[in-house]
This record gives sequence, structure tokens and C-alpha cells, in this order.
Amino acid sequence: MTMTDVLTTWTEQLTRWRTFQEAVEPSAGRQPQWATAHEIVKVHDSIDLRRFGAHEEGRLPVLIVTPQVNHSYVADFSEKQSLVRTLLGAGVKEVGVTDWLPPPKRSYTIADSLDDITACIDRLGGRAHLVGLCQGGWQSAMVAALCPDQVASLTVAAAPIDAHAGATLLHAWVFGLPMSFFEGVVALGGGVAPGKKLSEGFDLLKPFERFVFGYAALWLNADDEGYVKRFTDLRNWYKLNKDVAGDLYLEAVRDLFKDNRLAKGTFEVRGRRVDLSTLRCPLNLVAGSRDHITPPAQVFAFEKLAPQAPCKSYTVDAGHIGSFMGGGALRTAWTEIGAGLVAIG
Repeated sequence: MTMTDVLTTWTEQLTRWRTFQEAVEPSAGRQPQWATAHEIVKVHDSIDLRRFGAHEEGRLPVLIVTPQVNHSYVADFSEKQSLVRTLLGAGVKEVGVTDWLPPPKRSYTIADSLDDITACIDRLGGRAHLVGLCQGGWQSAMVAALCPDQVASLTVAAAPIDAHAGATLLHAWVFGLPMSFFEGVVALGGGVAPGKKLSEGFDLLKPFERFVFGYAALWLNADDEGYVKRFTDLRNWYKLNKDVAGDLYLEAVRDLFKDNRLAKGTFEVRGRRVDLSTLRCPLNLVAGSRDHITPPAQVFAFEKLAPQAPCKSYTVDAGHIGSFMGGGALRTAWTEIGAGLVAIG
């Protein structure tokens, strides 16, 4: 091997290392990158509404309710991975997306978050098809049960409706740790559950995939620009954590995950019981077959809890996030769901 060969090899490996390092630790100053043109509607100090498409008389809009711990642009992640674009492409004329802002400097509970969602529906004309993703799924289910006149249909994806169905490592954490632990997390966060810490906790549910296999795959594909871009884009989104209001977080841990009160029909919002059995609107359920956070059983339990609601279930070959932003899921289940929403009106 000549000195030129040595220098060439060294340069290639150095380039590979720099590419790897930049993908693993995205540069500072990251900004949310919505993929599709839209307008921003100010709603409350805790939420904005992103509006896509255009209103058409006689056609109902869709409101996508995103989870609060990561940035909401996961619903419009890229040109090829966008639930917003999938629904518009299926014929939906107007799509709204909840854009959760940092927790306000006041008490903020689950009830307050439901007020934010219904306020977004009001901005869209007062009635909409609700599409809830992960945390947004159980929030949307509550809105549909409490405000049936405002919800034309309900679609939930990767949402823990029955938090005691299926067994995951998350179960062990929630059941095994006392409430004082979660209260300590909020206290250390100054009144909020820090988004960075919550994401780190989710990473620990699949440590080898997150800390070993994922990085190994990145190293092996460091010369593939498309692979590196996809990895970097997802890493950028994942690093844009959002804190969760402490009151809401503790309420969810205690009442929804530990006590499973939504599935039991005993959860109350300002004195009103959330009874899923009262639902009559069309219901779509989407679960990822490889979801290690919300196993399919937690999603599909909804059908028995709402026996009077016409229900369609979809199992997609995906993990948690992939169930609503993966290319395969968007091309199959979500395209069919979008067409079904158009048919409803």
C-alpha cells in the first residue's frame, strides 16, 4: 500500500466519522421543518393551529391531534412522510394540526388540553374528523365522548386506550415505581416533566436498538446520502423535545396508566364522566405490529369499549412512530382511512 493509498483511506474514514458524528449530534439551533405550506392560527397560550389545504363548503375538515412530548411536525415530517399530505391526497380538502406550545406558567391539566383541542375544532368550523396520534389518541377519544356533536369520526393511532392491555417494559416502570417518583421528576423539572428526560426514558425501553444497532447501521451506511438524511431528519425531530405540563403528566400517569380509568369508564373531566361506550361516530384504529410503547392490544381494546361505534381496525408493519408517519403505513392504511373520511363528508 502506497502513502497515497493510506492518505485516501484515512480521508475516507475521517469523512465517514464526521458524517456519523453530525448525524448523531445535530447542530445547535435546530428549527421545526414543516414540509407543506400552511397558515398558523393562534388559539391559546398553550397551542397554535396549523391549517393545510383550503376550506370547502359542505366538506368537513380533519384535525390531527399530535402528542405533546415531541414536536408536532411529525404529522408533516417530509414530502414523502406526511400524514397531512396523505390525507389531502386522498381527497380531504382541509387538514388542521395541533401545534402544542411550551406549557404555560399556570396549572394545566388534561381538562385544559381538551379545551385546547375543542378550540381548534371551533377554528375549523365547529365540527371535524378527529385523528389522534399516541397521546393525542386518548385526548381525542375523550373529546369525542364529551363533545359528540363536534366529532364526525374518530381515528386513533398508537394510542393507549386500555393501558393495562398487552405487556411492555413501560408497564413494569409505571406499575413498579411509586407516584412519588413521578412527582419527583416534575419537582426536579420545576413544575414540568422535562421532554428530554421523557425521551431518554423511551430510549431505555429498547436500549440495544437505540444505542447500539441504530448507530451501527448509521456507520455502515454513512456513505449513503439518502440514509444519512433520513437518520438526521428523524434525529433532529427527536431532539426537539417539548416539556409536558406537570399537572397533566401526573394526572395521566396516575389516572390513565396506573389506574386505567379511561378504559374502566371512571375518568372524569370537570365532573363529567368520560364514557367511551356512548360513542356512535365511525371509529378507525391503527396499531403498529412492532410497537414497543403501545402494543396493538391497547389500541384495539377500543372496539369493545365503544360497541355502538362502527369500527375498522388496521395493523401496519411498523413501530410506534412508524404507525402514523412510516411510508408503508401512509400508502396503505392511511390512504384508505383518508378516502373513508371523504366518503363520510
